[in-house]
Amino acid sequence: NADLPAVRAAHEDSNGTGDRLQRGMLQVTASNRPISGARVELTAGEDSLGTVVTGAEGKVPVRLPAGSVKAVVTIDGQQFAPRDVTVSGGDFKLVVDEYRGGLVQLKIVDEGGPPLPAKVEFTGRDGTVTPRWAPDTAEFFVRNLAYTAGGTVQARLAAGEYDVTISHGPEYNAEFTKVKIEAGGTTERTVVLPRVVATEGWVSADFHSHSTPSGDNTSSQLGRVLNLAAEHIEFAPCTEHNRVSTYADHLQALQLTGKLASVEGMELTGQPLPLNHQNVFPMRLRPRTQDGGGPVTDVSPEAQMERLAAWDDNSVKLIQQNHPDVGWLFYDKDGNQQPDGGYERSFGLMNVMEIHPIDKLLKRDRFDIRNGKPAENHTALNCLQLLNQGFRIYGVVNTDSHYNYHGSGGLRIWLKSSTDDPARISSDEMRDVSREGRIIMSNGPYLEASFGEAGSAAAQAISGEDLRASSGKVTGRIRVQCANWMDIDTVQVLVNGRPADGLTFTRQSHPQLFGAGVVKFEKSVDLQLSSDSHLIVLAGHSTQVLGSVVGPDWGTQHPTALSNPVFVDVDGGGFRANRDTLDIPLPVKFAAPK
Repeated sequence: NADLPAVRAAHEDSNGTGDRLQRGMLQVTASNRPISGARVELTAGEDSLGTVVTGAEGKVPVRLPAGSVKAVVTIDGQQFAPRDVTVSGGDFKLVVDEYRGGLVQLKIVDEGGPPLPAKVEFTGRDGTVTPRWAPDTAEFFVRNLAYTAGGTVQARLAAGEYDVTISHGPEYNAEFTKVKIEAGGTTERTVVLPRVVATEGWVSADFHSHSTPSGDNTSSQLGRVLNLAAEHIEFAPCTEHNRVSTYADHLQALQLTGKLASVEGMELTGQPLPLNHQNVFPMRLRPRTQDGGGPVTDVSPEAQMERLAAWDDNSVKLIQQNHPDVGWLFYDKDGNQQPDGGYERSFGLMNVMEIHPIDKLLKRDRFDIRNGKPAENHTALNCLQLLNQGFRIYGVVNTDSHYNYHGSGGLRIWLKSSTDDPARISSDEMRDVSREGRIIMSNGPYLEASFGEAGSAAAQAISGEDLRASSGKVTGRIRVQCANWMDIDTVQVLVNGRPADGLTFTRQSHPQLFGAGVVKFEKSVDLQLSSDSHLIVLAGHSTQVLGSVVGPDWGTQHPTALSNPVFVDVDGGGFRANRDTLDIPLPVKFAAPK
């Protein structure tokens, strides 16, 4: 059934009372033109009958109870005065001549001319209504967003003026413009989005996304793939809850095969919530098999990870711990706020762990503070503590998106890659480089960070790699790039999780080091290490937020990027962690302080 009135009619049929309903074809017109996509809310007295949406020719079939029905029509987000309709069988028309609309046609290309997948946001100006084409679960039109896989958008809008934002992820400048829509007219525009951030040797990825097959939302899976492509995600495994699934058919339908690399995977989602969630890829999809051939859940995170590791004949996989309470997982298995050994059988099985929000590292609190109150353990800070205890579990950030309104794109990782061409990306290589920690985490800024022994001609070490530096003298190279819709004002080198003396740079303290163009920061730094140390670079903006390009939820984040550690062995005995807890106790399961 396509809508609630149809569901209600089916229910009455099952009760044997369906004969009382009148069949008809409802049509919405304006200025003698049929209006497709009109939303019509129907009520009979105090009884809501639900909402229908008109299709081609502005029509939708209905079965409604006889008598007086009130209809409220909404076209492109503009709601009109209620109409009274008498239902007595046959067709009826709702005439909404108050609606005055036109078309906008956009062509979105990169500097070389090829069309780009893109996200386009329309916001009404000076009293013009902001469109609301469809709910968060939709595909090409989601609230006031238009998504395109092929670089072309044709949208109907109420006459008036609009602010328009066109974007294609953080490696591209966004376009901020205005359009005027004339009633009955067509406004055409070609928009060029230049790719300004250079990321040679690294590809962008999101390891955690959902849609209808996950069972906890009703978002279109095709819409999810469209989200990912519009945000310039280059590699995205399919990770629905508790089933192995694939994006292959959607990529083909959207003509995105070769432009967005993917692989079959899943999220195994068990109890206790929210701890016992793990993403994994690659997995073997077995069509016409329960859960696509994936494993079942368990009440133990240890058992789930063991099951995932052994699945598909012990094949090599990436196992990702999702949104963990680090204290509960590692130090407080029974959740009584008293330290214990945690879910220790899982420690050697998880390769990466979600540690967002990373912008919280710009201010160090023991807990993640939201609306002035502790909301959970500070996962990113806890991750630094874990590294100091000897764990080599690398950090990742992912959207975990469940809906399609600015769903994807607000968090991403960059992975070291032998190719910059999505058509040639190997999912096995993405698995392997992730298991090895060659990962940069970000909500937008692109960070490059590498370290080498001073005076050595050897290649510098990047995230996840080991570096032998017997002299203790280390040189780091740091570079940060941003597109035109974000900035940074802080760069910090962390040694064993602590800000290194003299290696915190801000626009206020070191204005000469920060640029106004794409390259926001570029500098070589020198460190003198007296013992084994892991080195991480944090870059971000202490006051500005990402804003509207990524939507109202992601937009509250401060632009931030974070490297994974380089492990420096000074004494020649192999890297040994220093056991520092960073001046706060090792965490236990979060409980709000009293």
